[in-house]
Amino acid sequence: MWRPATRRRMPADRCSDGAPESPSDARRFGRAARVGITGIGVVLIWGALAFGGYAYGWQAHKARAQSILLAGEHRVIQRTHAADASHPTPCVVTANEPGQLAGVLSIPAIHLTAPVEQGTGDGQLSVAVGHDPSSVWPGQSGTSVLLAHDVSYFVHLNELKPGDQLVYRTACTTVHYVVSGHQVVQQGTQVPDSSGPTLVLDTCYPPDALFFTTQRYLVQATETLSTPAPAKVSEPSLPGSSSKGEGLTAYTVPAPAALVSQGLTLQQNEAPMGTMSLSGATTPSWEESPGPLDLEAAALEAYFGGIHATEQDRTDWWDAIAGPGVAPPVPLSGAQITGHDAALNVAIRSTGGVPTQVVLSTVVTISGGTAPGEYAETVTLPVIGSIVRIGAWTLTPT
Repeated sequence: MWRPATRRRMPADRCSDGAPESPSDARRFGRAARVGITGIGVVLIWGALAFGGYAYGWQAHKARAQSILLAGEHRVIQRTHAADASHPTPCVVTANEPGQLAGVLSIPAIHLTAPVEQGTGDGQLSVAVGHDPSSVWPGQSGTSVLLAHDVSYFVHLNELKPGDQLVYRTACTTVHYVVSGHQVVQQGTQVPDSSGPTLVLDTCYPPDALFFTTQRYLVQATETLSTPAPAKVSEPSLPGSSSKGEGLTAYTVPAPAALVSQGLTLQQNEAPMGTMSLSGATTPSWEESPGPLDLEAAALEAYFGGIHATEQDRTDWWDAIAGPGVAPPVPLSGAQITGHDAALNVAIRSTGGVPTQVVLSTVVTISGGTAPGEYAETVTLPVIGSIVRIGAWTLTPT
């Protein structure tokens, strides 16, 4: 018997097991899809934040290190310049070990002022521009190579144009360059050496990349002038400093070169450090800058300089680092401080937002001389501009 063909209704979709999809299955699939899309969105957002945080972290770390290293290098330049003026001697800058601070690179066109250290390892490039040890130093015949991360000092390197000026300064020389060109090369490409003094700046390409890149961006520059003394240039305001350059003052002590050569830093003299206090009308930008630490370092240099001068009865050294009419402490004459019996505390006092005085206080043991014993010691050091001197030195028997 003839029967009409039966039309079977096929499901619109099938699950992986071949069974028809039920309404509850569709709802579960919809929820899973929404959860998956949300998860992907969260991953993308966090990924973007991670990359942004990476870049911000580099910039923040670089800015802090930049301030500290530049302040230290400017202090070295000023001290060497002052010492050469009073006691002319051949100026020598040596930075042969990785991490040693060598000079300052300035590129006005991209508003860059960067410390330069010897070496190109992570320890150097995380805080400074690195000098390739296999290349000559700037100012010498041949090609000098300086490197930096593209998310750090050389983030705007690709904005340089032929004719832009570069300056490299040390305590002994100032070398001027002019940009002659640029090129993009593969990682590992050897930089050709030149017969004349030239400079190559090297960073990753593309600049500001937050990923591993196999290309490098090279800027070539040719030396135009080299002078034996550092030229005075204005120092730019850095993050954490005001428009007046707070935190960048290179505090110095007018110590003779012969006294400096004995070692006046905390690293070269033992003293247990205590606390630092700030009083007076200081500003948050100065307090958060390297200024307080830089001022403390200068005050300690004057303090240790005073100890060396009195222990060796060098009144000429004392007169150089002490204020007019300030006499050395009598118990220290011909004697020695054989112990710091208490922490050495540092108190910085300011007026109108400008540091005016540093007071050091501790307890010391004095051996030899005419009055050995234990003394409470207070050293007052006035700050006039960038100069720190000994203003008073009090020793009270305990």
